[in-house]
Amino acid sequence: MFSLQCKYRFFRRIEAVNMLFKLGENRYFWLTGIIYLTLMEAIALYYQYGPGMWYPCALCVQVRAWVMGSLIFSVMGAILAKNFWWRWMSLNLSIVLLAGALYTSYYAFGVEQGTVISSCTMGAGFPEFMPLDQWVPVLFEAQGMCGQSPPMPLGVSMVEALLITLSIPLLVLVAVWVSHVQKIIANETD
Repeated sequence: MFSLQCKYRFFRRIEAVNMLFKLGENRYFWLTGIIYLTLMEAIALYYQYGPGMWYPCALCVQVRAWVMGSLIFSVMGAILAKNFWWRWMSLNLSIVLLAGALYTSYYAFGVEQGTVISSCTMGAGFPEFMPLDQWVPVLFEAQGMCGQSPPMPLGVSMVEALLITLSIPLLVLVAVWVSHVQKIIANETD
């Protein structure tokens, strides 16, 4: 009886891994990510240029840059979803970029709550070799002070909302990534 239960659980896990793997192969999975990340950028721009005119701080535009990078690799994932190794690269880079955005958001949350002393200065803080704030100032120019973010629906600040909205896709991507790792270990790549 016990061995039957173990076999059942084992096959259920394999079924879940296969389902997550197939999810990564699906272009609609990547298109959903593209729409989600584009919506995040659009909401940030609405708050910046809309009725309230909340100017983003250096940390906020850095989060935008992380999200924009993930958006670019999600587009690559959508275009090349059927090729395992391009999909693998898109997964890895999207995870790294969203993790960077989540880390920066967590740091901004600490600044907002007063648990981290703000070392945020005026300017975006991009490296000299990639001055996104000069190349695309409409998206990446930092004009606000750190520690102040606009209120969002449901009584949370924008930084608190970012912690939630970045964690969810990151967890999904990590689950798909784990299914790909298991396929690599089993030598079942395309």
